[in-house]
Amino acid sequence: MQTVRRDLRLLQLYAGLTTLALLFVAAAAFRQTAPSRQTFGEIDVERINVVEKDGRVRLVIANSGRQAVTVIDGRQILPNRPRDAGFIFFNDEGDEDGGLTWSGRTEGGIPHANAGLSFDQYKQDETVTLRYSQTGADRSAGLTVADRPDASIGAAARLNDAATDEARAKVRQELVDSGVLVSRPRMFAGKDTSGTAAVALSDGNGKRRLLLSVDRAGAAKIEFLDANGKVTRSIRP
Repeated sequence: MQTVRRDLRLLQLYAGLTTLALLFVAAAAFRQTAPSRQTFGEIDVERINVVEKDGRVRLVIANSGRQAVTVIDGRQILPNRPRDAGFIFFNDEGDEDGGLTWSGRTEGGIPHANAGLSFDQYKQDETVTLRYSQTGADRSAGLTVADRPDASIGAAARLNDAATDEARAKVRQELVDSGVLVSRPRMFAGKDTSGTAAVALSDGNGKRRLLLSVDRAGAAKIEFLDANGKVTRSIRP
């Protein structure tokens, strides 16, 4: 009987230890698979990729040296092209579809600055842009809305194979002639380099047809233009 009791106690001890071991393993596995949240007081980083669970990139936050490459239809476009620091957006299919970038520097005593928030048309380039640009004393800022063609800008990957500036210019012109790289501005609201505040509306061909403006001195006017850019009527106070 004593032997049976001893064996029973050993069996109970073995079962208890086994249960504790299983609980420890389960807890460790849960800690590895459960989403974790960490808090940082400050962090220095050159690039952050925000991805979906399957690895698709949705947002890249990066400095200029490690900025994301434009990708359309799974093809990179000009992967070695310099890009400003900022945020680059990607859609559900992995195509770039806009971003927020900025830069500013002085070269040869002349200030240069650019900042822009843009949203791209599907499979195309910028269709809504809020931009500030400066070269020296010439400064412009405003909102632009543009029409883009239906053709995918992925065809611009041909530029990758152009070895010289001349070759790239030739390929770019071919893409423009084929209707891939075409932008037709439809609306601008902002300030041009002369300091004139303006609202300009254009037709489907990108030809300006109506202009409301006020210059720095306060002179206001409304101008109606024909398809050739000639003012057909002007209204002043």
